[in-house]
Amino acid sequence: MLDFSTGEPDFKPPAAVTATVSEFLRTRPVHYPPVAGLTELREEVALQLGAVHGRAFSSAEVMVSAGAKHALANLFMVTLSPGDEVVILAPYWVSYPDMVRLAGGVPRVATARIEDRWQIRPEALAAVLGPRTRFVVINSPSNPTGAVLSGAEIQAIVALIEELAPSAWLILDDIYRRLVYGDAKHVSAFRALGDRFDRIVAVDGVSKSYAMTGYRIGFLLAPAPVIAAASRIQGQMTSGVAMPSQVAALAALRDPAGEEVLATMLGAFGRRRRLVIEEIGAIESVGFLPPDGAFYAFFDVRRHLGPGTPFADDLALATWLLERESVALVPGTPFGAPGHLRLSYATADEDLREGLSRLRAAFAALPVAG
Repeated sequence: MLDFSTGEPDFKPPAAVTATVSEFLRTRPVHYPPVAGLTELREEVALQLGAVHGRAFSSAEVMVSAGAKHALANLFMVTLSPGDEVVILAPYWVSYPDMVRLAGGVPRVATARIEDRWQIRPEALAAVLGPRTRFVVINSPSNPTGAVLSGAEIQAIVALIEELAPSAWLILDDIYRRLVYGDAKHVSAFRALGDRFDRIVAVDGVSKSYAMTGYRIGFLLAPAPVIAAASRIQGQMTSGVAMPSQVAALAALRDPAGEEVLATMLGAFGRRRRLVIEEIGAIESVGFLPPDGAFYAFFDVRRHLGPGTPFADDLALATWLLERESVALVPGTPFGAPGHLRLSYATADEDLREGLSRLRAAFAALPVAG
């Protein structure tokens, strides 16, 4: 089977990570860690994110969690009251709505369309903003689309927040922020908004940029009272993140060679991205926009679904591709985008070439609706 469903880099972390963890385990006992994270790690994160966002942050505004999802879940747990609404831009990461529900909130979805180049229409966002809106979540680069928000788009989103939900905050899911290609740039919302808007929290981590998904390290950047409350929640739920993982994250952030690992990944992902653009773009019956970031291709297969076709929905088509072609893709429905499929190109080049060849042949043989 050729598996294009996995959302993690197929690379090793910086050598310093493995060496530092090995030395730590060889020479020291592994005790309970501080609940909010190692002081040195929190200080390093505050310093580096301050440089990214053009603000001065303190370690009291940083918490270390077991991955970016855990950081976001902690945030929702300590800030949402029953009935509070969280606006999520679709296509979205599959966990967002359930995280909100688990915390007692209500997810409200504003859907962007491939026809609009994944840019959210003002009327779509305005329709779900209101007095109960507590947060608006943006993920740039996006999982699953790979779309990257411009400064102007961020400003337009915040203009509507200020008009229709004046007490709402903006959440930045920045876990893919360093994985961008060509002329695309990750834009810090802090920088794009300047002094105009300061109700911003961010989620970040080392998983994608340093190929460290299995270490489970994420960061929450928020006002100190929020961090203190989230730390109390984390203390009762999981306690602190495993000490070796925190040592590993600190090594990654401090090691200059970490930039070489990132550059190697970007080079490989850029090469694979070009192949995906060439091959998926050549399938006339699907809609596709080249991704500007992350490592996903998200394409529209609605012409192959419904009456006149063998497939009722994207799940049925994905199942057929798995069983018939041994190609594993992820249906778009869980991302809030029925009729689409997601392909991860974080995989070996030869597997990607073979998988794309199978996909082109499969789609060429399929009927189209209507």
